[in-house]
Amino acid sequence: MVKPANQPTTLKDIMTSPVISVTLSHTVFQVLKMAKENNVTGFPIIDMDNKVIGVVSTLDLITDATVGKLHLKLGELPLVIKVEKKVIQFNENTPIKEVLPYFIKNRIGRVITVDAKSRLCGIVSRKDLINFFINLAIQKEEQDLY
Repeated sequence: MVKPANQPTTLKDIMTSPVISVTLSHTVFQVLKMAKENNVTGFPIIDMDNKVIGVVSTLDLITDATVGKLHLKLGELPLVIKVEKKVIQFNENTPIKEVLPYFIKNRIGRVITVDAKSRLCGIVSRKDLINFFINLAIQKEEQDLY
């Protein structure tokens, strides 16, 4: 995506949307199956109003706390499994340069993007950032040709 030089690239410009999310009524088995089918490693947990109440990763679910507990709903798991990490979310209009330090400092794999009403609207993963930087490099190479 080419943007005017005076407008920063925002999360909305690179986020994955729509987002595959889960609720507390999903079972561990369902979440792991969804992860496999969609080739992702984590999901936002949303409530009835589409607001993010937690994040669950496949790593959270395959640790010793869930061995043999594939039938349990996320809501039945210990709270530490569902929201072990603070949910890092940003408004979709936040410039990417403001978010990069959170990825680096917190060594996280994804941030949640929300709209003005704090409803889930997207997710930005490391993969999205890699694609962004590759596209920047390609654009620079193309500009250097002219």
